[in-house]
Amino acid sequence: MEKIKVISLVFVFFAFALFPGHALSQTDDDQHANHFFFAVSAMVSPAQTLTHFAEFRDYLEEKLGSHVHLKQRRTYEEINTLLQNATVQMAFTCTGGYLAGRQAFGLEVLAVPVVEGKTAYQSYIITSKNNPANGLDELRGQTFAFTDPLSLSGRIYPVAAINTMGYTTDSFFKKTFYTESHDKSIEAVATGLADGAAVDSLIFDALYELPNSFAQQVRIIHKSIEFGMPPVVVTPDLNKQKKRTLLKVLLGMANDSRGQIVLQHIGMDGFAIPSPDLYHSAILLRRQLKE
Repeated sequence: MEKIKVISLVFVFFAFALFPGHALSQTDDDQHANHFFFAVSAMVSPAQTLTHFAEFRDYLEEKLGSHVHLKQRRTYEEINTLLQNATVQMAFTCTGGYLAGRQAFGLEVLAVPVVEGKTAYQSYIITSKNNPANGLDELRGQTFAFTDPLSLSGRIYPVAAINTMGYTTDSFFKKTFYTESHDKSIEAVATGLADGAAVDSLIFDALYELPNSFAQQVRIIHKSIEFGMPPVVVTPDLNKQKKRTLLKVLLGMANDSRGQIVLQHIGMDGFAIPSPDLYHSAILLRRQLKE
């Protein structure tokens, strides 16, 4: 059960739209003065996470004293569009999505989730147990699955590694495609649809502990260095008082009896203020991209 809860977090992994009864028109600013909108992206796709994030939404609504609404999107680019247009004020996104948004329109980190005592994760390169490859370099000429164009662990890391070898993905792999979630990438390798994939370490490790998981049918052939955890981000024009209030709520969850229950259900220890250099390695990695 604890591993299922970790999956529920990672930030945020919904395959369906949530809370349709709370949908509102956004044409009247006065109408929305007491409404708060946040978004999540689909890093993994189990429907059971809906109940857990309903608890998070309710908790946030109680603490803010506002009507809180959740929007879900399939890709990180769609999440960034919502943030850039101020359709939502906060989002759970991936590290690569945050860095892209920061560069494009000044997206800001509010807090970073703490999972199993850490605020960092890795990219795993995986292949099937029958594939003789023992490293990314040995997957040349084979089929590779990426998760999302903005995913640090699911695309940016392996592409940067291939670029440093002197190749582009088109010249290195026979074929590439996107799965839109880490669990689907693992399944693609396990079922032979792809020869290799790059996936989030937290999601892989959590799935590996589940009975009859596709993660048990593949093997890890490479682990990246650690990168800053996918963060909770806010729009740059959100007023300072609202930011302070949101941060106070998130940081206080671990010390609040109900907050502890919500955190437990979404597989998190709590939230922390990220250190100034937490995303430095990810920034350097993006600079290595040549495609």
